[in-house]
Amino acid sequence: MRYFAISLCIIALGLGIWLDIKQQPIAVIAPHQFHIVLDAGHGGLDNGANVDCVSEATLNLQIVKILEQELIARGCAVSLTRTDSESLNSPYASNKKVEDMAKRREKIEKLQPDLVISIHQNTYPLTSVSGLQCFYANETAGSQDYATAIQTQFNQSNLPFNKKPKPTDFNLVEHSPCPAVLIECGFLTNPRERKLLQLTSYQQILAYHIATAVIAEHKRQQNTVTAQV
Repeated sequence: MRYFAISLCIIALGLGIWLDIKQQPIAVIAPHQFHIVLDAGHGGLDNGANVDCVSEATLNLQIVKILEQELIARGCAVSLTRTDSESLNSPYASNKKVEDMAKRREKIEKLQPDLVISIHQNTYPLTSVSGLQCFYANETAGSQDYATAIQTQFNQSNLPFNKKPKPTDFNLVEHSPCPAVLIECGFLTNPRERKLLQLTSYQQILAYHIATAVIAEHKRQQNTVTAQV
């Protein structure tokens, strides 16, 4: 019985260390550096949408990692809510989804970034529906500005998008302590878009346009503040 209790303590300690590691900030932030948290939606047992064996969670992380490099190349500090295929909840959580979202919010609050971008993929009963769309939280100032900038960037590109940014009550975005947007990068239910979303070259195109819009909007806001001083 004694050895059993010791074993349980070791397991609990190891689990605590594992959870602590997954909560550690990733980026080293220089003073006045634009800091962005990238959230790859879903993960672990939660694949999100899954169409013809294409996992949303996998695509989200692939796009996030490419976007991370695109933003770093432009001088941003970048942190990720998850860096691998796993979610942030413990294996023994009674409600894994609730704990996962709570851990993501906790990580964002500790990091205190300037912007949060949550990456997702969409689905719809009509397979003809396609296109990237941005969502934002009404309650957080600046969120709509970033969502509008990103959506406009795509609408004005050569990509076949013509959508408007919309508010959302998605938990991670709605309760963000800083401007936050959720980007539905495309529809897995659209056969053509589903194939595109799996291509690294297309993911790079998405990352380029997102980063371009975000940096432009950040500079616009900085210039506005400077003009008001």
